[in-house]
Amino acid sequence: MRTVAVTAAAGAVGRELLALLDADPRVGEILGVDVVEPDMPPASLEFRVADPRDPVLASVLRGADVVVHLAGWVPEAVSEEVAFARSVHGTRNVLAAAEATGVRGIVHLSTAMVYGAHADNPVPLDEEARLRASADAPAAYHALLAEELVAAFRDEHPEVAVAVLRPATILGEGVDSPATRLLEALRIPGVAGYDPPLQFVDVADVAEALRLAASEGLDGAFNVAPDGWLTTEEAEHVAGRRLLRLPETPALGAVSALHRLVGAELAPGELAYLMHPWVVDASRLEARGWRAARSHREVLRGSAEDHRRWVRLDGLRIRRRNLYAVGAGAALASAGLAVGALRRR
Repeated sequence: MRTVAVTAAAGAVGRELLALLDADPRVGEILGVDVVEPDMPPASLEFRVADPRDPVLASVLRGADVVVHLAGWVPEAVSEEVAFARSVHGTRNVLAAAEATGVRGIVHLSTAMVYGAHADNPVPLDEEARLRASADAPAAYHALLAEELVAAFRDEHPEVAVAVLRPATILGEGVDSPATRLLEALRIPGVAGYDPPLQFVDVADVAEALRLAASEGLDGAFNVAPDGWLTTEEAEHVAGRRLLRLPETPALGAVSALHRLVGAELAPGELAYLMHPWVVDASRLEARGWRAARSHREVLRGSAEDHRRWVRLDGLRIRRRNLYAVGAGAALASAGLAVGALRRR
């Protein structure tokens, strides 16, 4: 039986994966690695407190046969410097630790965003497509740099099975990402004249793909997404939200200014992911026995419903009903001031 180590074990994907590994008869022991312990960890978990960037990581991973690296893709709202350190430096350190401990397999969680969003992208993209994420889309570009490190490790260690998983937009229970934060925005931005196809995959389906890769020693790159995709119009209908479509030039100018002046989360290059296609074909993974349990519609509908209760304003997460109460209170206060002023006059 295999001993599987999981970095970022306390995250949304990590928690789902731990439960699946715990139920897998081919997995004997699970080593969870994170700075905080996951809620309700399985009985077979041995939790080890560490950051993937820790210089002592090799001792933390000692005894592992397979390392599942979930911290190479950083969807959290952090600065570009922190995201780069976690994604790129963290991945480099995990690979060095894996080399030092002699693991037999590595499973690296990336993202389909590494393909880049381009007008000439084939629909859908397969794993042989070039990775063209641009530097002005930091999250995707950091993931691409991390993949380059993993590719170099594979070339140097052909005896190690190295699987790279590239999921579409991940939604589901506990996920906090640019996509879920957009679902909580007062208005979801779009660009007039562009209606790209969209894909969504449930966090539990991503975890199952990771379990399969770790348990069966998959090697190579694998896209992760349900069959097909949604049109932008279909996604609007399913989510019950209409995009705020702005002309391209003002939209790019506004995003650039906000990102430069106030550190807005959406970087200029990331607007392309709302304009051009980057949907993927998961046939290669399906041939190894994986199938998405939930469709794009089911995933998006469920997540939109979960996040409809919340609104994000300047980085703050507020319950929508509280926002309405504050708005009503402000309106009443303004009306009271106006009436008082009229009376005084």
